[in-house]
This record gives sequence, structure tokens and C-alpha cells, in this order.
Amino acid sequence: MYDKKSMDYQINLEALKEMEECVPMTKNERDCLRKWVCKGHDPDTNPWDCLDSDGFPLNYLQAFRLEHGYSSGPWDYWKGPEHQTYWSEDLKCFLSKDELC
Repeated sequence: MYDKKSMDYQINLEALKEMEECVPMTKNERDCLRKWVCKGHDPDTNPWDCLDSDGFPLNYLQAFRLEHGYSSGPWDYWKGPEHQTYWSEDLKCFLSKDELC
């Protein structure tokens, strides 16, 4: 059981607040992210163990979007096509265009 008065819990709430202010998301995404954090989890982790191309965990929102059909990474739309990453089903992580070939 998590302690709502603990420093870790408070840090996770601050990270959630920052993510809500900076990252556009749907109501369903926001609700699910809040539930994840309120259960004592860090928003930079995910329950599906999805990893990026460097082997680090995707944050909850990235993994949520991937699990629900956003496999091409819509959160990176503003970076342009040269920075777009692609999901590898075999490796279960994102790869750059160069790594994909």
C-alpha cells in the first residue's frame, strides 16, 4: 500500500500536474493516467512494460497510446517526419527510421 503523505507520492503528483499542463490528451487518457498515479505509480512508468529504443520504460501516456492503437507515436507529431519513431512489434520498442531498415 502506498503512503499518500510520502515524498515519492507527492513527487508523482507534481509530475502528473506538469504532464497534464504540457501534454495534450483526451479525457479518457487523463482519467487513466490519474488513476495510475493515484495508485502510487510514477507517471514515467507503465503497466505494460513498453520500452523505447534505448530500453527505457515509456511513460504511461506513451504506452497507453501504443496499447490503444497509436503505434506510430502521435505525441511526436510536432518534431516532423525526420524525427518520427516507429514501433517494432518484434522488439516491443520504438526505433528510429535508420534502425528500422
